[in-house]
Amino acid sequence: MILQKMFRTMDTQVFGEAYRIIVHSPFYFEGLDVQSNQQKVESHFEAEKNLLLNEPRGHRGMNGCIVGASAAADYQLLFLHHQAAIDFKYEALLAATAALLEIGHLQPRDNGQYTVETIHGVWQVKAAARKQEVTAVTIEVAEGQTAESESDASCVELPSGHRFYVHSLPESITSLQLSQLSEIMEWGAAQANALKSQQIAFDGIILKERIADASYRSVTFEKDGYILRSPGIESSIALAVGEEQSAESLSNESIFGSKITIHSVPGKKGIFSVEGVPYVTGSHEFILDPEDPLPKGFVLA
Repeated sequence: MILQKMFRTMDTQVFGEAYRIIVHSPFYFEGLDVQSNQQKVESHFEAEKNLLLNEPRGHRGMNGCIVGASAAADYQLLFLHHQAAIDFKYEALLAATAALLEIGHLQPRDNGQYTVETIHGVWQVKAAARKQEVTAVTIEVAEGQTAESESDASCVELPSGHRFYVHSLPESITSLQLSQLSEIMEWGAAQANALKSQQIAFDGIILKERIADASYRSVTFEKDGYILRSPGIESSIALAVGEEQSAESLSNESIFGSKITIHSVPGKKGIFSVEGVPYVTGSHEFILDPEDPLPKGFVLA
């Protein structure tokens, strides 16, 4: 075995979605400028991305995050992602903060306040902990706006620049239940293909089922039709944009049973708070060996 490169990661899940937090690695950046660093991640490190995100060590739903030093915050967070995946997720800030606190890479503070630098700015997160176990992480995010609205869908644009098309249930799907998963997957793939064939830019497609006032069940598809395991913080914000009356809170549950509730922040118009409980699910050391017969890994269809 040739130990060409070694990576240490903390695998974490929040709202049912997996995040591989890379805490030690040979990734090298010239300085602390987050835009340049993220651009380098996008244009380099193909072998490393394949190693960390693809089967047999990862899977299509794995999200990668690189932790680094920051001049503007407690730490800098860069994103590794599959080609068709959403390139920035608020959930990663919750997952990374929890993982760093639990392994002692982030020193606990009495007020529980921490800052994270990303290409979308510096975010404040608040973590609650019992001894060294993180029990909740909270972040405040801004609402989006409707960019387009047609009879069968509305397009919501979020502060990250992401665009989500939001649809109500078609006649072919009576309810968002696992028993209708094949129909749901077929519908999502058709919608994604239709948008791509029309060369319409989008980051996600949301299929919603309203189950009560300000309460939804939803499925979010990424650009390749992949179903997010999480209800999605951005998906929940997009659903709030469609509410006829401004609600103080909105709940959104996934088809797999995980749930997100967003709350309006008193005194901060257009700002929602979201609380999640990240769980560390594993600690790994991965080795990049040039003699590996599957150096690029693979993605299951």
